[in-house]
Amino acid sequence: MALHQKAAAVLTAIKWPVALLSLFSLPFTTLATVDLCLTYMLSTLWLTSGILCYFAVWFFAIRQWKYQWLSTLEHELTHCLFAVLSGNRVTGLNVTLKEGGHMTFIGSENWLIDTSPYFFPTVTVILILLMPWLPALHSPAGQFFIGVTLSYHLTSTWTETHSGQTDIQKAGVLFCWLFLPGANVAFLGLVLSTAIGGWETAGSWFESASLSFIQATRGF
Repeated sequence: MALHQKAAAVLTAIKWPVALLSLFSLPFTTLATVDLCLTYMLSTLWLTSGILCYFAVWFFAIRQWKYQWLSTLEHELTHCLFAVLSGNRVTGLNVTLKEGGHMTFIGSENWLIDTSPYFFPTVTVILILLMPWLPALHSPAGQFFIGVTLSYHLTSTWTETHSGQTDIQKAGVLFCWLFLPGANVAFLGLVLSTAIGGWETAGSWFESASLSFIQATRGF
């Protein structure tokens, strides 16, 4: 059995458990993320400024644009990334100004490929992975830019996520309603904590959310 077939089989088996885990963990990842923001409020002014500035530009200008080529490109590249990560071979990528875009691959489809652009902040994750080698990303300007990319992800996800999306329909509307809110908050917490204090802070965020979840469900 090829890697993409094994990945598809595993993902099919865990699809609904993952959806329920995402749903039930949502209150705890939310509380951990809010606590993170309050704890580091003063040291994240530049990051927060980037988030708020992009949101303001998006709200008053970008969301009115009829065509958003870069958003479509990032969306399709995220599909490509998760297709490769699940053992498939990407064979094509087409992004147009007026007619959207699509990617093609050889292998096995799975729900993770379908839903990835709706919870995974690709550009922000790339920047965070580069932080150890690019000290400039730790500077106020770098933190501001990371905030901009995160706000871009949040606003584009808000715009793109609806039941009429082909990707959402393929993965299943009910599944997406159960999975995507929790997945978005979890990645938001992980990204913010890593941008703020590196992997150690991300580990603390994960530990806080996990312990709260375990303690709350211990009696069931």
